[in-house]
Amino acid sequence: MKGKMSQPQIMAVAGGGLFFLLVAALGWFGWGSLGETQGQAQALADRKLKPELAAILSRPGGAGAARKEAGEIGKLGEQISKSEEALVASWREGLAQASGEGQPWSQDTNQWKDRLIAANDRLRKRAGKKGDNSRVILADDFYLGLQEFKQQNPPATQVPALARQLSVSEKIVEILMDAKKSALEGYPTQCLLQTLVGPAMANGEGAKAANEKPKGPAEASGILREGYTLQLECSPEVLYGFMQRLAKDPWLFVVVDMDLENDLKDFPKRSEVAKKFVNDKKGPESVPSVGEGAEGGSEVARGSANAVSRLPLLMVLAGKERLKVVIRVDFVGWKSPAPGKPAEKGGKAT
Repeated sequence: MKGKMSQPQIMAVAGGGLFFLLVAALGWFGWGSLGETQGQAQALADRKLKPELAAILSRPGGAGAARKEAGEIGKLGEQISKSEEALVASWREGLAQASGEGQPWSQDTNQWKDRLIAANDRLRKRAGKKGDNSRVILADDFYLGLQEFKQQNPPATQVPALARQLSVSEKIVEILMDAKKSALEGYPTQCLLQTLVGPAMANGEGAKAANEKPKGPAEASGILREGYTLQLECSPEVLYGFMQRLAKDPWLFVVVDMDLENDLKDFPKRSEVAKKFVNDKKGPESVPSVGEGAEGGSEVARGSANAVSRLPLLMVLAGKERLKVVIRVDFVGWKSPAPGKPAEKGGKAT
């Protein structure tokens, strides 16, 4: 019979039909998605198995060497974390001390007020009187930037923030007093601390500027940062020592802004230069005029008795000056991590 197919032909037709059904099913269930998934898997494998890593794993003992190197990297990371924590440990402790953690005076209004009075009295006793060039002089109305609480107690909700401001303000004044005491001034100069504006509870416009805190990452990372603005007059030696002591203090202080103005507006006249550099132990009468010493020095023979009393031809005009300073100092503290939660790198504690 002519229309009858042989058995091999029947099997070929059946196979073609099954292949068609398979193609249709793959298209229905997403052949394209399968291909995309395969591509992603290959890309992931390429990233994971870089040529360098593949070379290590392919050599004898490569897997063991890779595990050893991974262990060493883990130890190195742990050492770095410990070093970072050691660096910020004093800053964490500084914040705890400034905040008076666990101390009743940092929570109770009356005890905080008593501590404010005691701190102000202690600094007043350590300060110098008007005309004293050996110690820091405090302005008559100076009260650690907390003048509004001389006659009234703060609300209880404000005491924790005020406790920190009191501690930091007291610390800054002590650092300035230490700098004045240890400064080697060629010409002792009056050091007057006029104002200190802290971050908390001030109402004036100038205080509002000092009350501004950094926003964003610093607050979210568990790092506290507050600004304190000082206005003072002192010699360059005292200012230099003050900044050096701020930088070396275990608490973290950062000088972020400074405005300087020299008290001496105009260069002195030639006839007045010598008077400004007279040794305090000698009277002005012991120093001849500049014209007599500088210009007439050639008339005196070298080695003669009169040459001893003459001024040198060149005088150094430096050091005997008073600076008017406005300086912004930020106090930065690292908050301690919550119990059971390790601190994140970079001080990102919560």
